[in-house]
Amino acid sequence: MRLPQSTLLPPPGQPLPTLEGEASAHDLGQLYLAILGREAEAQLLRNPPLRPLHDIAAEMLRSDEFNQNVLQALVQQRSLPHDKLSEQQHRSLGLWLTERAGCAPLPPDAAGSEQNAAAPLPTPSPDEPPAPAELLLRLASHPALAPVVYQAHGSLFTQALEDLSTLLLAGQVRLRGKIEFVNREFIQGWLVDASGRRPQLQVEVRYNGRLVATASAHSYRPDIHQRYGGSGMAGFRAKYNPTLFPPGEPVCFTLHEATSGVTVGPAYTFRNSFFDQLSVAQLLAKEFDEIKQRLDVLAGMVPQALSYSAFPLEHFDLYRQTHRVAPPPWLVAEQSRPGSRPAQRPSQRFTLVLDATQARNATAVRISIDSLRHQVGGVPWQAWVVGGSADVADVAGVLAAVQPQVRHLPTWADAQQALARLAQDPKQWTVLLRAGELLDPHALAWLLAAAQPEADPALPEAPATAPIVLYWDEDRLEHRSGQAPQRGPRHWAPVLRAAFDADALLELNVLGSSLAVQAQALCAATQLLAAHPRQAEHETPEQDSTLHPLCHDERERLAWALHAQGPLRHVPQWLLTSTLVALPQDASAPADYSCLVARVPPECLQPLLPAAWQGQRWQRVPDPIAPQLPKPLVRWQPQRPKALLSVLIPTRDHWELVQQCVDSLYAQALHPEALDIVVADNGSTEPETLAYLAQAQASGRLRCLRVDAPFNWSQLNNRMAAAAKGELLLILNNDTLMLTPQWDDILRGQLERPHVGAVGARLLFEDMTLQHAGIQFGYENFVGHVAAEQPPDDAMALFETQLTHAVSGATGAFLGCRREVFEATGGFNEADFGVTFNDVDWCIRVRELGLAVLYVPLLSMVHYESKSRGFDFMNERKQKRAEYERDQILQGQSTLFRSDPSRSPALSSWSGGARALR
Repeated sequence: MRLPQSTLLPPPGQPLPTLEGEASAHDLGQLYLAILGREAEAQLLRNPPLRPLHDIAAEMLRSDEFNQNVLQALVQQRSLPHDKLSEQQHRSLGLWLTERAGCAPLPPDAAGSEQNAAAPLPTPSPDEPPAPAELLLRLASHPALAPVVYQAHGSLFTQALEDLSTLLLAGQVRLRGKIEFVNREFIQGWLVDASGRRPQLQVEVRYNGRLVATASAHSYRPDIHQRYGGSGMAGFRAKYNPTLFPPGEPVCFTLHEATSGVTVGPAYTFRNSFFDQLSVAQLLAKEFDEIKQRLDVLAGMVPQALSYSAFPLEHFDLYRQTHRVAPPPWLVAEQSRPGSRPAQRPSQRFTLVLDATQARNATAVRISIDSLRHQVGGVPWQAWVVGGSADVADVAGVLAAVQPQVRHLPTWADAQQALARLAQDPKQWTVLLRAGELLDPHALAWLLAAAQPEADPALPEAPATAPIVLYWDEDRLEHRSGQAPQRGPRHWAPVLRAAFDADALLELNVLGSSLAVQAQALCAATQLLAAHPRQAEHETPEQDSTLHPLCHDERERLAWALHAQGPLRHVPQWLLTSTLVALPQDASAPADYSCLVARVPPECLQPLLPAAWQGQRWQRVPDPIAPQLPKPLVRWQPQRPKALLSVLIPTRDHWELVQQCVDSLYAQALHPEALDIVVADNGSTEPETLAYLAQAQASGRLRCLRVDAPFNWSQLNNRMAAAAKGELLLILNNDTLMLTPQWDDILRGQLERPHVGAVGARLLFEDMTLQHAGIQFGYENFVGHVAAEQPPDDAMALFETQLTHAVSGATGAFLGCRREVFEATGGFNEADFGVTFNDVDWCIRVRELGLAVLYVPLLSMVHYESKSRGFDFMNERKQKRAEYERDQILQGQSTLFRSDPSRSPALSSWSGGARALR
């Protein structure tokens, strides 16, 4: 018989240890614990059989119970019965194996395999009890017992020994996982530490020892959560390059935990034959992709045919070729009457302040000045080239000789003095640019139109207001090398902006580094910044490193100083293109938007923030769902961290959903004692649900209101709000699972801010794609969820779904507010919106109070959408009721659903969850 390689044998000449003597009651109890992981029956311990200890151990190792509950559990990555033993039992077993069974402690390389022979076992602390994997490996590898087990169980025993070795090499954690699916795009599976020692793991996928893909196991898997507990964040999806492997030849992938490199789970064989792996739906998707590629070719021939359709962001270059920036209405009117000009033509003048302090060469200055020389409409302008090398100064002099409007200013101090003289004229505007950025030919014409006073549609009786800052959409331009057509220019990395939002500015520079500012407002803002100077981060305090208010590194603080001066207006046009950033080698690689991330520390921004914000502390923290994204999220610290928070949960039956929801709220709360959970039982009949609600209420985990009436979501929440004890309210669906640690502290911090009327959360489907990131008005001329079914870590999520900002509405599945706000709105409309659109109607009334509905992605939950109530379209009666409620909300608020100020106007409202340009 050939023993497994992992079996431990003594050196030659050393006798084999044996399990001698008859089994005592103590021996029998320890054998049951060591082999089967459970207590022996009391009758056996009272009357132990008069048999040798070796025979009893061998019989137990041959048993079906050992086969199914231990060996198969190891191979199938199920929990071991030994995991339930206490630390004291583990210590006692370790001593017994050494002193009575002759099982010496494992040598440092005992668990090594051929591929991990150099990996030593971790050295446990003297006070740390031996792990179940170590105890089982010592016993099963005993030279007197290993042959018995191998004869009884064969290759199952071999695989189990390897799995035990893997557990030890992994640092005594219990790694479980497997590769579940592979196609020619990604590798999908799960990886978890069942011991709970390591909450999040990094994944490596290898082929013949070569690393082919990496990922983070951070997607929520409810099946893994149910099986192993913990947070359930175990799923991964790793992209890889299938062209590295010859098509048609099988490829064997193995899953590894990145830190230790140990193999987890069985190998996955992928035949790498495209057509063999595709389902019918995938084959259709392939056909559609080929059709789309043909359409791309046709689109270049007939661009006007595509002017009525939406462009996916992947086709942004084609979109920019098809949609040129049109002239503003005033210029169209002028051009329609050659030789004459309207009597009321705007009279603003623009001064371009071109930052050349970091220009690598003078060509960048020429590019920017040339874009000014090609402006359409005859808008008056002049240009100041600030700083730069001697070459920049020479080129500026050459340009000034040809174009008198151009001049060179050696330092920012010179520019500041010139700006002070410019600010005496209220018609003067300043455009801040960097050398290498070029303006669209119609840019100044659009800025001239946007600088005029404009009435607020929400307040038609109020006087028209003029903005003091104008900002726009932008992109980047690169000329590829090589032969035509690859040599032509390509537009990429679009930055789509929306109406100004101060909350968003704390996380992302939503204005950009280049903008147009009314000269008087810019002068006042620079004086404010000069009163609160900030040093450059790379300089020491001893050096004179104070940043000038107009330099590029101060743009983030300048935006806040300008916000204090007056309104900021978005011009929804592609007015600027940058040539400063090189194109990545991989043209399909996502653009890097990290330069827009807000980085100024809170203490440096504090004196520039609105007065109502300055008394509250805040900090930037990583996104718990997408920590790899460069942009952090803002967390406000509550001044009253233990203010009572009432959570209102309506339900009918489905006790397991309610229990899961309530348990996750308590488990993730920073102050669970300050929660007041109220459940409205709307006619539950399941005995399990009634028993759970009674038990939970008796234990003080929740309060239950019995409402035996037809389902009316608005009425249920109004009744719970009336019975709530807290001054803060959270309306919550029962089919949710909280993912954010300290969620209650985060919610309290937001609701203490006076301008915040309601708070919505980021809700995710079970596959960790977005279900809700705010309600979008204008979607198909009504409402819809923003970016539904999109991944939360997409690069464009920085501007929308990964950004804390004001939205038009938030779903009632998670809706936080202060009690005073809820009462000021009159609660939910029970008569007109009993089931649907009640959250939309309520958010409209919150905004009518002058308060913001804030989307906070730091608050993240899994939402099993309509799992308890079902979908309306599946029932004719429900569908008719939903259509009636839709008609009701459209009758009074139809104009509100034509557009959404929180989203870029360039985005299509007819493309579902996918981001596409109209």
